[in-house]
Amino acid sequence: MPDPVAVWSGELTLSGVTLHVHVLGDGKRIIDAADFAALMEAWGTGAEIDQAEVEAFARWQRGGESPGD
Repeated sequence: MPDPVAVWSGELTLSGVTLHVHVLGDGKRIIDAADFAALMEAWGTGAEIDQAEVEAFARWQRGGESPGD
């Protein structure tokens, strides 16, 4: 089976952390691991969670519009 390939890449921001996000050819949506770890660290140290940013991320994650579209 071939390795997954990103057909789209972009950025989202949550709690001041830039997340590099990708859509794979099979439709899966992923976040770079280091960025996810940075987000967890930010939240663990009390970074503010912006509801609008979370909602935008959730829409993208569920297959909605990609950032910048």
